[in-house]
Amino acid sequence: MRAANGWTVFEMLAAMTCSLLILAALGGFARAQTRFLDRESRRLELRETCRRVLDMIAREVRGAGYCPVPGTFDGSADGLAVAARDHIELRSDLHGASASDPPDGILDADSDERIGFVLNSSRGSVSQTVGRQTLPLTLDFMVPAGGFEFRYFDACETEVVPADGASLTAEERARVRSVGARLDVTQRDVGGVSAEVFSTLRNRETLRCETTG
Repeated sequence: MRAANGWTVFEMLAAMTCSLLILAALGGFARAQTRFLDRESRRLELRETCRRVLDMIAREVRGAGYCPVPGTFDGSADGLAVAARDHIELRSDLHGASASDPPDGILDADSDERIGFVLNSSRGSVSQTVGRQTLPLTLDFMVPAGGFEFRYFDACETEVVPADGASLTAEERARVRSVGARLDVTQRDVGGVSAEVFSTLRNRETLRCETTG
């Protein structure tokens, strides 16, 4: 039996079937491309999260101990106030008791003169402390166990290692010239991204390696 245009019904059915198969293949390809682009977009967001957090840490490490005028704040000694594997606290004299005051050599512990970065292992996230405030830097459950770590090095580039679960002592902190920070972030169906940064404390750049012969 032939249709009005001269095709048989079988030929028309075969043509329609081929068209449907092509459309289905194109639809599957489009869905796969959409999933790929979504996954790459989320991976890019993970990389941006790593870069943003580590850039913040590097900037604060470089400025730790800033103390332009004499006073009760010893920037050289107290710039690196806490140094542990999973958290750090950095101090500097940026201003006085309020933001309108000039640097006065006195640390205001409630202001942005006291900056910290810490891993919340129970929530799988990294936060920044500014004075007594805590600000999240990553989403919850984005940072795996052991995914946020600090390392400390003296002028000889020898690592100064904190005891397990403890911070460096005051004597050990005084030896630190540079700090390394590593951050791993993960997301389901995307995978993980890892990055590391090393920064030298500006007020300790003059420290020199002393070896005994």
